[in-house]
Amino acid sequence: MNSFRFNKSDYHLTIMYFIIATSWLAFRYTVEKYTNFEIVTGLLGFILKTLVLIAIITWLIQKYIVSQKKYFVFFLLTFTALGLVGFLDLLRDYFTADPPWQWNPSLAIILVNSFYNSTPDVALPLGLILGKKFYENKLDYVQLQNAQKELELKVLRSQYNPHFLYNSLNTIDALIDYSPKEKVKKYISHLAALYRHLIHTKDEDIVTLEDELELARNYFYLIETRFENDYSFEIINKTVPKTIYLPNGALLTVLENVVKHNKALDEKIISTVILIEEEIVSITNSKTNGLTKNESLGTGLKNLSKRYELLSDQTIEVEETEAIFTIKLPLLKVLD
Repeated sequence: MNSFRFNKSDYHLTIMYFIIATSWLAFRYTVEKYTNFEIVTGLLGFILKTLVLIAIITWLIQKYIVSQKKYFVFFLLTFTALGLVGFLDLLRDYFTADPPWQWNPSLAIILVNSFYNSTPDVALPLGLILGKKFYENKLDYVQLQNAQKELELKVLRSQYNPHFLYNSLNTIDALIDYSPKEKVKKYISHLAALYRHLIHTKDEDIVTLEDELELARNYFYLIETRFENDYSFEIINKTVPKTIYLPNGALLTVLENVVKHNKALDEKIISTVILIEEEIVSITNSKTNGLTKNESLGTGLKNLSKRYELLSDQTIEVEETEAIFTIKLPLLKVLD
């Protein structure tokens, strides 16, 4: 809570409280046979006392709790204000009562009556205002978090898209040198389909699993065409969930990581299997270069992990041995 200043809705709430509270007190005083003078002075005293205490306590909260964190000083001054204002209201009640009530000169009794005369009247309106301020600040904090998440996601996507474009252009350059015209045209067709998907979903944080698989199939063709028998890809559907999502480009990021960090050696094919289960998608690939886990987690996978943190409370899992590397991507559900 960075500020405790009143806004327009706070004043509306306070006015509504005083309308209801004074109406109730007027009814009570009438039932208890108060004189008209007692009713008027009693209502004015209640309004003035409550307004003064709200102003004092909210100022003390801003100064000694929010700004300076001096809690002992806050409580000391708050109890002093409650006692003093309550005592002044007792004096008002003493001089306006008809007939006058008997004054007890005991200091302890005066203190008790002063607090009793002020604390209940200010507790409810102050509690309403504090509760309202709390939830308003929580809402502001959530909106700020959402704005920050949106900004971070845009930054992460801006890092991902140029990286993929660079790899795609290098692929075309390498393919043109030794491939027939028709094969190049087919390759460009798949690349165009892939980019149509990227353009169509460029502003989406999540996409359906089906869309991600279609994107992956286009990428399979591009890699298998360029590297011929160096890489193989397979999709196994154990379960095909409906209305299930992944972060935009999640599969493509993982597949790029496979190609980037694994080169076929001694005619050993890099085999990649995408296993779709009920709650996760597992991407497992064979290894040839013996990278350690920390070396394998490049910028793309770190960004993907960060995106999961921003979009949900789930994270990717990485499992690695000397021969295989597995990344498990949690499937996301959209809550209504």
